[in-house]
Amino acid sequence: MNRWKRLAPVTAFVASAAMVLTGCGGSDKDEAADDSKLTVWMMGEGGDAQNAFLDTVETEFRKKHPDTDVVVQYIPWLEAPKKFQAALAGGEGPDVTELGNTETQGWAAQEALADVSDKFNGWSEGKDILPDLVKNAQLDGKQYGVPWYAGVRGIYYRTDWFAEAGVQPPKNWDELVTVAKAVQAKKPGTYGIALPGNSELPFYSFLWGAGAEIATKQGDTWKSGYNTPEAQKAVKFWTDLVTVHKVAPPAAAGWNEVDARTQFATGKAAMAFAGSWQGAAMKKDNPEIEKVWGTFPIPGPDGQAAPAFAGGSDIAIWKDSERQDLAWDYTTALLSKQKDKEFASSLGFFPVYSDLVGGSEYTNDKVMASFATAMQKTKLTPLTPKWVEVSRTKTVTQAMNSSVIKGQKTVEQATADAATEMESILNAK
Repeated sequence: MNRWKRLAPVTAFVASAAMVLTGCGGSDKDEAADDSKLTVWMMGEGGDAQNAFLDTVETEFRKKHPDTDVVVQYIPWLEAPKKFQAALAGGEGPDVTELGNTETQGWAAQEALADVSDKFNGWSEGKDILPDLVKNAQLDGKQYGVPWYAGVRGIYYRTDWFAEAGVQPPKNWDELVTVAKAVQAKKPGTYGIALPGNSELPFYSFLWGAGAEIATKQGDTWKSGYNTPEAQKAVKFWTDLVTVHKVAPPAAAGWNEVDARTQFATGKAAMAFAGSWQGAAMKKDNPEIEKVWGTFPIPGPDGQAAPAFAGGSDIAIWKDSERQDLAWDYTTALLSKQKDKEFASSLGFFPVYSDLVGGSEYTNDKVMASFATAMQKTKLTPLTPKWVEVSRTKTVTQAMNSSVIKGQKTVEQATADAATEMESILNAK
């Protein structure tokens, strides 16, 4: 089986041209298509566990299509936009692709993805997928992706360091600062929290916890929530962790989540914002870390867990694919309840099916329990195809927070500028 080799992650791409498709694929092409190979793009670096899992999916798929081999190519997350643009310009796209669930609408608007509404509506298991995640993969009422897995962020902490400092996991913002300072004082040479100052997703929990919204649509116009007192309160707290409380170093202004989790895993920080799926990478950096880690939900200012961003990935069919029926059969093999649960559990994610999320295997797990709590109170980024430009291309939120941490702007200036830029992008004709 699997005579086709899995390809290494792509690291170089042709320069992007106009994002316009030169052809339109569909299942009516399947009869004439070469069905000996199905190309699948997966995001990230892959690994032995994911390769082994995808082999089992291919085995299931080949029960129905024994003469079709599946070629999986891994695309690093940060390089995926260029890869997609090159495929749009040159017609060299996959049959099936993974993509971040904040990006599905954007690529659908660029006519990169096939409309799978009829296929999805006729798929019995699809009715049990969490409704918000399904909606997030729609554009103008049509389904362009199917949710694959979900994840939320929380805070990892050193249980041994907390015990030495005589503190417990914090329940609100004030306690987060107090605990961070207490542990930092007890462990010279370390700091209280590894803040990913250049990442947007953990910050959204503070924004939503303060009662602000990223952006809301009023009629046909998007209005940013960043220039509100609530948003300014969140930005001030987030940036004060570095500039005022000094429980994170100035270098945190440029840290992403990978940087933050590495700082935690290697013993430089007492706490770190991270997703449940990042535990495997931490153990790779430090195999002993799991003996002393614990987790708790990101706290809100009032003692309740803050809302968490419902992240994850969708699976989509490339519009130019000549094997869309085959691609759908692979998609349903990959996304069946059984396979979804297997994959989510093996990598620290959550399945996307409502009847699987609340299982005792999560609520009774010392790491996953906190993330399971956060999964009960999730929110999404603005549902618009233009969000990709705000989030990934212009990095509006990241730049806003970093500018405050670096002392380049006041909170008031940074939030006002970010709101203006966001509205300009979202309301562009």
